[in-house]
Amino acid sequence: MTVQVLQRLKSADDMPGSFGKPFVGESKELFADDELFYWRRFERYGPIFKSCIAGRKFAYLMGPEANRLVMSDQADHFSTRLGWRFLEPLIGRGILLQDGQEHRATKRLMFPALHGRAIANYFDTIQQVTDDLLNDWGQQSSIPLIDEFGKFTTIVASRLFLGTETDAEIQQTSQWFGQMMRGLRGKIKLDIPQTLHGKSQQARRNLLGFVSNKIAARRQQDNLQECQDVLGMLLVATDEDGNHLSDTDVTNQALMLLLAGQDNPAMLLSWVLFELSSHPEWRDRLRTELDQVVGAAPLTLSHLGKLTQMSNVLKEAERLYPPVFGMARGVVKDVEYAGYLIPAGWMVDISPMITHRMPEIYRDPDRFDPDRFAPPREEDKRYPFSLVGFGGGTHTCIGLELAKLEMKVFLVSLLRQYDWTVTPSLSEIAPILQPSKVQEDLQAQLIRL
Repeated sequence: MTVQVLQRLKSADDMPGSFGKPFVGESKELFADDELFYWRRFERYGPIFKSCIAGRKFAYLMGPEANRLVMSDQADHFSTRLGWRFLEPLIGRGILLQDGQEHRATKRLMFPALHGRAIANYFDTIQQVTDDLLNDWGQQSSIPLIDEFGKFTTIVASRLFLGTETDAEIQQTSQWFGQMMRGLRGKIKLDIPQTLHGKSQQARRNLLGFVSNKIAARRQQDNLQECQDVLGMLLVATDEDGNHLSDTDVTNQALMLLLAGQDNPAMLLSWVLFELSSHPEWRDRLRTELDQVVGAAPLTLSHLGKLTQMSNVLKEAERLYPPVFGMARGVVKDVEYAGYLIPAGWMVDISPMITHRMPEIYRDPDRFDPDRFAPPREEDKRYPFSLVGFGGGTHTCIGLELAKLEMKVFLVSLLRQYDWTVTPSLSEIAPILQPSKVQEDLQAQLIRL
């Protein structure tokens, strides 16, 4: 930046907001209320404000322009790894914790395993897991949605990412994964059996050993080209320069995919069922679309791309209930935004949750209205980077297409077999500004068609 530019910029310290108490900043407020922390400060200060969390200065930048700055226009000024580094002791250097050339190289190698023709290899697995779960649902009087969808996505993710082959392996790896993630709550970072952190690290070692053994067995069988899961595709991935992923890289990416592939689709599916229960006219519209596109034929991969109204329902669920409410990045080069100079060493945080509820972007933003994504409205296209529940730019979720496949296959099967109601109802819990505080309570009651 030129001297003249620097002179006219205000210091990031002058942003509205508060750095809170010495050393700890506003950490207590954030950890106590998380989503409300964003809403309260956005309502008080507007789309730009400062804070301090755990000794780090933060610039909170809300809205599509901020999203575009961080995710695309000046992405090289920001580090995703610094935003998610608390996960590194658990999932290693997965693609989520990579930046720059390292991230681009890994993405080139992973992309074919999660897009295009490879997706067709996973269809039958997802359909089978869906059928099994819906058979179980038919025997239950009430379905705890987040738990049941967590079970569904865990089984799919374990089979595709870890290479599990039996129910016992799925149960064991799921138990290890849960124990590993509970380590995030551990305050004493000692790797001993008596601490949460120590138990987490032991579970991680168990998972790493499991995946390493699967990799070794596949290499010994010398049939990697025949593997029909993501793990197998990653093992044979090669880019145009002949580069490939090491076994350690594959294991780290498998753990990262396991993390993203369980929670995000499970949360969105829970809210889709909630909204379709609250708006049965949309359930009818989806069934009409199914009749027109699929009819009585078995569902195939080619059908899914033609289910445009279902795609819009999933977009609307992503808008109202994004998988993450904030996305942090470390500032590695000074950056200018809205008249402020944000220096290297700061953190920035952008918020899908806030962006997705801005009335200047989305008309009547608290209302479930999938038609907002259909022509001629297409409200998200008026403002690039206004729908970012799965990220955007170079760091768009690499497993997004697989997640869409998973959710659509489940919804098609459910719509063909059941009607349902969900409690609590929309009227009981609206407005829903803290989805994470409500989703544990969602229960579905099924009615077989």
